Amino acid sequence: MLIRFHNLGKIKATTLDLRPLTVIIGPNNSNKTYIAYSLYGLWQAQQPHPVPFDDIDYELLSDDSVLVAYNDNFTRAIQGYISEALYDFQDDLSSFYQDSSGKLFSDTFFEVDTSQGDIADALQYLSGKTAQLFGSDFKFFFDGQVSIISSPPKVGDQKRNIDSGSPTKPNPRFLVTVLVLCLLRGLFPEPFLLPAERNAFIITYKMLANRRYKALREGIRQALGSRESAQRQLDLLREGGEVRYPQPVEDFLDFLTDVESAKPPNTRSPFAKLADTIESSIQNTNKTRYRPTALGGKEIIIQIEKGLDIDLYNASSSIKQLAPLLLYLRYRAKENDLLIIDEPEMNLHPESQAKLLEVLAMLVNHGVNVLLTTHSPYLMAHLNNLAQADGTSQAVRNRQAKSLYLKHPDSLLRMDQVSAYEMKDNQLQSLKDPDYGIRWDTLSDVSADLQQRYFAIYEEGHAKERTGNGRKAAIPKDGQSASRQAGPDQP
Repeated sequence: MLIRFHNLGKIKATTLDLRPLTVIIGPNNSNKTYIAYSLYGLWQAQQPHPVPFDDIDYELLSDDSVLVAYNDNFTRAIQGYISEALYDFQDDLSSFYQDSSGKLFSDTFFEVDTSQGDIADALQYLSGKTAQLFGSDFKFFFDGQVSIISSPPKVGDQKRNIDSGSPTKPNPRFLVTVLVLCLLRGLFPEPFLLPAERNAFIITYKMLANRRYKALREGIRQALGSRESAQRQLDLLREGGEVRYPQPVEDFLDFLTDVESAKPPNTRSPFAKLADTIESSIQNTNKTRYRPTALGGKEIIIQIEKGLDIDLYNASSSIKQLAPLLLYLRYRAKENDLLIIDEPEMNLHPESQAKLLEVLAMLVNHGVNVLLTTHSPYLMAHLNNLAQADGTSQAVRNRQAKSLYLKHPDSLLRMDQVSAYEMKDNQLQSLKDPDYGIRWDTLSDVSADLQQRYFAIYEEGHAKERTGNGRKAAIPKDGQSASRQAGPDQP
């Protein structure tokens, strides 16, 4: 699926090809986070609104199922439905980003190129699956046209016959609505974002939640008073520093608060097992857990060994930054999510970065879509390794996996599952090369520059040393190691 961003920060116009694993690398202040946040908002914006029935061809069959014609009319109707949601999101960008100026995103707009192939893929994903909506089960089949079969009605159950006017016959318009809602969820998976600030928020989210509650409480009280008093209270709140974040960050803080009351996770789920893998391979077997508090709440602790727990704020920075990902995997992750992580490499050793990327690739192979923004050339280098999966032979993939850190074939991906970009000159520039794979070597400019600076500094420090003909020693330019070029005086 292609997403086009226009007038977003420094970005005038650029296009993103979203794949199961999408990685964007670039310097600071290059608007990578704007792209990640906007993508989150675009996906979240696909909420139910009136379905364009007049543009969709369908009929009720004798077995009470509905047959929907998958044709150009259907494609255009879905594309129009998506465009309407985009317009609504664009109109609310200042609120979404909490832009107090009201001008930062005034010219920003987006386009989503949802092709007929994208829609067909989503319908194929739905085929054979059962969705539970409005208190009833609905099953979908796709074989060039779309069949929708609702569950048999229960005695006294009229939920699936909304507006049907009949206790026995399903309403075909209602069933088409169900199809469109499920199709949109297939096209636009539910997003979840881990912001770059997660390391701090995981420690302070309870304090922030309490502060927001107090501000809301005072606001409600003042709203019931005089207008002058309410305005004065609003001014005081602003001067004192409002707790205002972009919507994805607010949603992340809500997740941290809400997950405390969630049911215990299914320890046998593939996502919980990936959390276990992170703890065993990256956290040196230290386990992130919840512990009941004296007042009936919960707090995150780190289990070092049996009988020894430490508070999260006393744990290493790497454990703090991984804790939200572990909570997501254990309490929230499900097939067909869109997981967005801003700078997953933070506070991680290069080898741990590579291991984490292998876990995220396994997550992709379990059906979760992942988008990463990063500064790490290590991630890009290993991404090229992981995208070399053999597409035909499990035996070959098993042998390939022996060269991975975690030795697991599910960490391998096909190149068509991956998008890789460098943010350069205020545009996304693809790093995929049809002959080489992912050309992460284009990111080595800084390393080459640092090496040349070393040669210049070294030469100035040895300026008095002359060659036999009175000239300075030549500064090497061919990228060889400094030890080979500089000789024994190399520090």
